[in-house]
Amino acid sequence: MRDGARLNTFVYLPQTGGPHFPVILQRTPYGITSSEGRANTDCAQGWLPGPDAPLGRSVLRGYRNIVAHGYACVYQDTRGRYASEGEDHVYADDAADGYDTLEWMRASLGANRMIGMSGSSAGATTTFAAASQGHPNLRAFFAQVGGSSIYDDVVYEGNAIEMERLWLWVAKNIPGLSRSHREALMRRFGISATELDQAAIAANARYARLEAACRMSPPFVGSEDWMRLPLSHYPDFSTWQPFLDEIITHPAPDAFRARHNFRRGIAIPGFHATTWYDIFQTSVLAAFNDIQSRIGNQLLWIGPNDHYFIYATNFWPRTRISSGSIIG
Repeated sequence: MRDGARLNTFVYLPQTGGPHFPVILQRTPYGITSSEGRANTDCAQGWLPGPDAPLGRSVLRGYRNIVAHGYACVYQDTRGRYASEGEDHVYADDAADGYDTLEWMRASLGANRMIGMSGSSAGATTTFAAASQGHPNLRAFFAQVGGSSIYDDVVYEGNAIEMERLWLWVAKNIPGLSRSHREALMRRFGISATELDQAAIAANARYARLEAACRMSPPFVGSEDWMRLPLSHYPDFSTWQPFLDEIITHPAPDAFRARHNFRRGIAIPGFHATTWYDIFQTSVLAAFNDIQSRIGNQLLWIGPNDHYFIYATNFWPRTRISSGSIIG
């Protein structure tokens, strides 16, 4: 990256058709190996659908299906996650890092200047972020059930802070924070590895309480964890993810929030997929409407599915579609 951080990246190439291939790039905060962090730099451990969890994880299908169609396939752990260096800032670096990755691919990988990006959920958000930067070699993208504007649609949807999306997601993903992220926290707070691990244990226990309170009747209001004020410096969570305090201290539109509106900078063809019931449905619709109104060449697919439907093999419609179509 432009600041010298190195991001863990796997490259899979077709056996024939080289040396220059069209490329599909996927960037994820959820780890690109099946080992949940135990072999993060081993390309042989790159994720493939397994018989025990054929619909799981963030990577679309697996590299074998991609290279079988003649594409090179590039997977990357985002900054501060799993085996990537740097400190995780919850999507704040994904626009610049996405651009730098595309530039690295152009210069080092021998890409034939035809690069596409794809991603689901958090991977869709990193796709929107990279696509917003206008790299000349990124020609199209596929994004499914992800946030295209972090503040308008995820953190402050409807101008009210979405605590459930923030606290539960951040807490659940503490195990994926990288060694370099851990080291940065210990330096910043002057704490030991043992103290940091204790904060993770406490955060996990708090996550369990927060998640259980979602199912109360009525939900949330009987939980001291949910009702805690002020929201900044939240115990345990803000130790592991200090950027949380930055996120929630911008309640009104400003330049910081504008930098996280990724859809407004996208000017390439895109395929948007969502469901009628998904938590990011409004964000996907907003991205489609915004980009379609400016440049056209967008497709939107909506179905009666769940958040992970993209991994199924039977959801695609068999109807002919054209640019600007809405399929439901």
